[in-house]
Amino acid sequence: MTVQPTSRKTLPRGILFIVALFVTPCLSALGQLAHAEPEWYLPTADGCRLFVQEFGQGPETLVVLHGGWGAEHSYLLDAFKGLDDNYHLVFYDQRGSLLSPCPPDKISVQKHVEDLELLRRALGLEHMNLVAHSMGTFLAMTYEQQHPDHVKGLVLIGSFLARTPRTDLEGQLLHDQQNGMQKMLADNSATQLELHQLGMDSKDEKNWTPKQQSLAWHIEFARANIYHLDRWRQVRGGKAFYSTEAAQATARTMPGKWDFTPSLSARTCPTWVIDGDHDYVIDPAGKLFHTATSVIPGVRIAILKDAGHNSWIDAPEDFHTALQTALQSTVSCTANAKEER
Repeated sequence: MTVQPTSRKTLPRGILFIVALFVTPCLSALGQLAHAEPEWYLPTADGCRLFVQEFGQGPETLVVLHGGWGAEHSYLLDAFKGLDDNYHLVFYDQRGSLLSPCPPDKISVQKHVEDLELLRRALGLEHMNLVAHSMGTFLAMTYEQQHPDHVKGLVLIGSFLARTPRTDLEGQLLHDQQNGMQKMLADNSATQLELHQLGMDSKDEKNWTPKQQSLAWHIEFARANIYHLDRWRQVRGGKAFYSTEAAQATARTMPGKWDFTPSLSARTCPTWVIDGDHDYVIDPAGKLFHTATSVIPGVRIAILKDAGHNSWIDAPEDFHTALQTALQSTVSCTANAKEER
């Protein structure tokens, strides 16, 4: 089940629970990218519609998959600032998300895959470059598994696990991740410091104004996403921009076990993972992903120091360097890349 926190004292736990929750965005980021094209809607065969927004004029198209079943795209716009001069960026809200209305009974992982294939065709692309964040990486890997001939570049940011943990080491790493998240959420000293700087004291919580309550919620919301909490204002998020119903509908259809390693191993082009070393939402320092894919030569993992789940906020320069390196490696991939990598 996926719900949003209702107070600073009641934060959710569990990896799927957290991943679906902590990526909800805010439209205040809109307009940060240049060369914006008019938004448009892509109708689906079963009566839903997908909101699509395009930026940039580059020769290569990047299709961006937002995180969080039930969240939407705009929190990611800041992460791509500057790339619109060299790439054509395509963002869309997955079905059931804020600007892509769809009833819960028509939402599933497979429907998301079908929607992405529909978008590829609508864009007239033979091969897509996919850049995904958080739960969007699960969608990206699922799509690649089903449509390997239509994926060229694959860049996973704050990536979901490449397979269900199966070894003792992987089980221990997953245990460490969950403990790390619990400890991080239990330590509210940084939260108290930010509240103090706003002239707020948790002892007076009952007397906070609606604005103060919202600010406190936002700080707590940011605490799971970023390492440097003093940058909480840069974390886009808001309760109205997340659909619990859409998140639950998709989560119910996720397989109990998965393994993307065979399809990743068969890829012609490299697969890039960009993870923060303090990303306790899924996989700090990409250790689980690395363990599962260590024998796959095409997988390359970039670890960003002192960075959390939204690593572009914690380490903006290192993040953009890693992203540009990954894109240059993947979008320029040739038919002989598997022999070259």
